[in-house]
Amino acid sequence: MTFKIKSLLAMLLSVLLLGVAAPAMADPLDDARASGLIGERPDGYVSAVSPGAPANIQSLVQSTNAKRLKAYQDIAAKQGVPVEQVGALTAEKIIGKLPSGWYYMNSSGAWVQK
Repeated sequence: MTFKIKSLLAMLLSVLLLGVAAPAMADPLDDARASGLIGERPDGYVSAVSPGAPANIQSLVQSTNAKRLKAYQDIAAKQGVPVEQVGALTAEKIIGKLPSGWYYMNSSGAWVQK
């Protein structure tokens, strides 16, 4: 594994620890994911699982994705890699750690429960 990839993975782990792992604190994103309203996409962003999601869920999706994009852009700039690569690697990590019953989008674009 090259130094650049190792560094990228270390940065992704930092993002995951800061943005995803905080089980002691109530998190609206985790609540929505646990309720099956929001799922993880393979590109590192989230979406509403149902097309007719309420406005508060759509707002949560938009704000979460804006924060993730900013983080991915920062990492990509530091590592000299495409933003899409950062998002895809992060998605792999997030989806791999999702609790049973939470939704993610598979490579065919279908929502599945873990």
